[in-house]
Amino acid sequence: MRFVRNTPSILLAGIVLVLGCGGVLGARLAKAGADQAELPSRPTAEMRRARAAVPGPLRPVQALPSWLRRAGPGPLAVSYTQGIPDFGAIRDVQRKKVSFFSYLLPVIERENRRLVELRKRLGYVRDHLRWNHPLDADDRLWLTDVCQEFRLKELEPAADGFWETLLCRVDVLPVDLVLVQAANESAWGTSRFAREGNNFFGQWCFSRDCGMVPAARPDGATYEVARFSSVDESVGSYMRNLNAGYSYADLRRIRAEQRARGLEPDATTMAAGLLSYSERRQAYVDDIRAMLRHNSGAIEEARSRVSLASAGS
Repeated sequence: MRFVRNTPSILLAGIVLVLGCGGVLGARLAKAGADQAELPSRPTAEMRRARAAVPGPLRPVQALPSWLRRAGPGPLAVSYTQGIPDFGAIRDVQRKKVSFFSYLLPVIERENRRLVELRKRLGYVRDHLRWNHPLDADDRLWLTDVCQEFRLKELEPAADGFWETLLCRVDVLPVDLVLVQAANESAWGTSRFAREGNNFFGQWCFSRDCGMVPAARPDGATYEVARFSSVDESVGSYMRNLNAGYSYADLRRIRAEQRARGLEPDATTMAAGLLSYSERRQAYVDDIRAMLRHNSGAIEEARSRVSLASAGS
């Protein structure tokens, strides 16, 4: 069964398209941040899987050995725990877009760097086992942590398909795809759930007081919109959802096929795997692809700004 995105939903879809094509904000954007416009009458198991907020691993994934560490560009000198900028106060549309992308870009790149390092060490562990060398206790614990984080129930490295499945899940997501989904789901950072709960991707939770109760939640429904302590936590949960969630197996398959052809994961192609992210299905995918086309210039400008800021820090 299909499900409805929760922030800011069907009303916001038209607003996002206007922003994506460079139109004016108008009165509708002012409404977008207030709350969602429409919610499913009864969330199904499929909806819960697709929108579930994914907690981090029970233990922090152990640090890489020194020979696997790689220096990378540092983040912008911005606090991601002291409240998000007031994007709604930026009246110029292009400046709003660039500011929004510049704010989220370092967080997404940081999570992608973590995934790259995880893949490196997984390759080392896999090759170690292929040479019939036993894993030491630290490596076994580390591998168990990774399997738990990416929801791999079969924890036996010798099992058929173990490494293929795990490496299919532990992989980067195209930065552009994450950026435009965040813009779409959070009304460019102005939604109530982004402002009050650092939730840029409309993720749900299902225990009492776990998040924010939507104003338009139907009687009898119990889900809430997840609240995160930081933007990093929100981005990490969203990326774990796409990388390990049942609903996004097609997205991972598309990415693995691109890898097999020697290609880097492509945002426009991988967007086809987001059918389950919205009740609108293909129309939602088309919106995301349109946003990718129309916001490419703003994303590149944001990259330049972040790069300059990192170089000067």
